[in-house]
Amino acid sequence: MTTEAVVSSFFSQNTREQDEEISDKFLHLADELNLRLEQFKIPSKVQCVYNPTIYARYTYEMYVRKYCNTKKKIMYFGMNPGPWGMSQTGVPFGEVSFVRDWLKIEGDVGKPENELKERPVQGFQCTRSEVSGKRLWGFFKDLCKTPDIFFKSSFIYNYLPQQWMKNNGCNITPGDLRGNEMEELYNICDPILCKVLELYNVDIIIAVGKFCETRAQKILKKYILPNKIQILYLPHPSPRAVNNNDWERKAHECLKKNNLLHFYQQGNDSAT
Repeated sequence: MTTEAVVSSFFSQNTREQDEEISDKFLHLADELNLRLEQFKIPSKVQCVYNPTIYARYTYEMYVRKYCNTKKKIMYFGMNPGPWGMSQTGVPFGEVSFVRDWLKIEGDVGKPENELKERPVQGFQCTRSEVSGKRLWGFFKDLCKTPDIFFKSSFIYNYLPQQWMKNNGCNITPGDLRGNEMEELYNICDPILCKVLELYNVDIIIAVGKFCETRAQKILKKYILPNKIQILYLPHPSPRAVNNNDWERKAHECLKKNNLLHFYQQGNDSAT
């Protein structure tokens, strides 16, 4: 299949009803998750919450409608937004330059209800770079050349749409907290993840980081899904991760070892 044959429903005047329905259903699931999270008692260590799927809704929805509008074999499973990535752009791992210049997504971004001066939301005017997003999207840009090649088979989904912080702006991830503090969150986010897996007919979860690997393993043991899903581990591209300076090499090895590189090569019909 050629790049031109890939349907991006957000921009196409010849949108297939099925594609439009998939992105609409996904957005309904995002809204369902946010409604449920309103009832969640935030752990005491967390003093500020940003949710870019709400205040950056325009660009988040553009990502979904443009690129998450067809069935996907592979889900890259992330944990939650980063301060200079998705929290600025609304796109998972959304380092500003790659979202604007490679994914061709840009637009107005609002403000969180309680904004910290140490973590300002400046949208596409943000000049700080999200290293994790720069590494991840940069890797796939080099590998795929065009976004449509990546999104033929794959998409990125975050377990939690919220960024958690202390009042001084220090980041807190779900992986930083004890299991008993998180059980209620798991009961909210786990079922939504299962619905997303079913909606896109996912065969392979590539868990980005240990938290996501563990969470995916527990979810697949707990819930019955219509198809058997394989879980693969990919080190997190964050500079906070230990011994991770050669992340791009490790990512390439992961795809090669699991016979997935062909999904990201232009003109390969097996990516559909």
